[in-house]
Amino acid sequence: MSLDLLVVREPAAIAPTSFGAYVVESLLGEGTMGCVYQARHQTLGRKVAVKSLHEKLLNDASLVRRFLQEARLVNTINHPHIVEVHDFVEAPGQVYAVMELLEGETLTARLASKPLSLEVVVSIATQVAEAIEAAHALSVVHRDLKPDNIFLSPRDGADWVKVLDFGVAKLLVHEGPRVIETQNGDLLGTPRYMAPEQAAGLEVDARTDIYAFGTVLFELLAGKPPFESTVYGQLAADIITRPPPPVPTLTRTGDAVPEGLRRLVTDCLAKNADHRPASMGDVLWRLRHLDEDVAPLTQPPPRRWMVAALVTIVVATLAGAGALLASGPVKAVAPIEAPRPPPIVVVPPEAPSAPRTISIVIESAPSGANIVDATGASLGTTPVTLKRELGAPPLKVRLELKGYEPLTREFGTSESLHVELPLKRLAPRGVKKQTRAVSDGVLDPF
Repeated sequence: MSLDLLVVREPAAIAPTSFGAYVVESLLGEGTMGCVYQARHQTLGRKVAVKSLHEKLLNDASLVRRFLQEARLVNTINHPHIVEVHDFVEAPGQVYAVMELLEGETLTARLASKPLSLEVVVSIATQVAEAIEAAHALSVVHRDLKPDNIFLSPRDGADWVKVLDFGVAKLLVHEGPRVIETQNGDLLGTPRYMAPEQAAGLEVDARTDIYAFGTVLFELLAGKPPFESTVYGQLAADIITRPPPPVPTLTRTGDAVPEGLRRLVTDCLAKNADHRPASMGDVLWRLRHLDEDVAPLTQPPPRRWMVAALVTIVVATLAGAGALLASGPVKAVAPIEAPRPPPIVVVPPEAPSAPRTISIVIESAPSGANIVDATGASLGTTPVTLKRELGAPPLKVRLELKGYEPLTREFGTSESLHVELPLKRLAPRGVKKQTRAVSDGVLDPF
């Protein structure tokens, strides 16, 4: 379910109502498909956010399934930068999810209130990339990444990011009840942040989120997205055909934007998905290493032996001329060409050779997982740094940790990577896994 929240700074009081054990205190936002309320547990007193479908939509089975799918996906990813879902309830006349209550504002509201410094931009972008990388590690594509779905909560004097609304997310690996009820060609998402293939109604994958991330990052720097139009057809045509405008060299606060960051935004906004960064892990690595760009080569100063040779030649020439003048009148003779100094050849230093090895840093949550390659050989336990030759065949590994499902991943060797892989806990032995997603109105905790 795609729910565009309208954040209300001072929520107006509404008529008392409840969702099960939760008493509604105020309306936080409303979209075309549902509402979000602030509520309090009658017994425990815990405050939560309750996201519910509009009553008129409860008979639409596909929307109900999509709503349940969002709760299940978020519960599966279980990342600190993704909003938590505590419960999902499907009851007569009500379908709702109980979520953590966030205090703060959306990125949309922040961008409208003040410009962001480079430090804040990089911090927000890094946290968003960490959340999306965790989703991609479980083959989940968000498909609606935008400032409205990025929430900023104050924590220790800084912004703590929470990514919201996986309602139109797509699971790339079909696993029984986790298959999403959407068809290829659905235009799901917000137009200004759609990738070209998404705007054209084509198949999407993780690189679609990378494009949307580039659009959000462009807006963080420039204060507006790269393409804007009030007419969807024109907007879609611009996204599909027009090159994006240049990335600003200065933030709106006057900070210089590093060249590495400008190149990252440009790469993320490539029209051809094959020309974008290969993964969100690659994006995250580049965000964390913005200061590692090589400075342009400068012309070297003349070498000392060249200067000494020039001085010697000039002195010898002047001494010869003085001796001729001191010897008296000179008969006319054929002119003698003064010796010419040898040409000065400035030899530029050799360009630094490209590194022949790359690093693949693998972390897991929890850590301590054994990493095994395709031959069965152990490569160490997480966190671990693996060295590979640049351009070598892809590295396929398997993560194994007692009590957790094995996880297999393959990494390219075109550049260094840093990945963090969440592991899924095994179901307890002897307990038959539920085949229904919802039982007695409680979300199946997997």
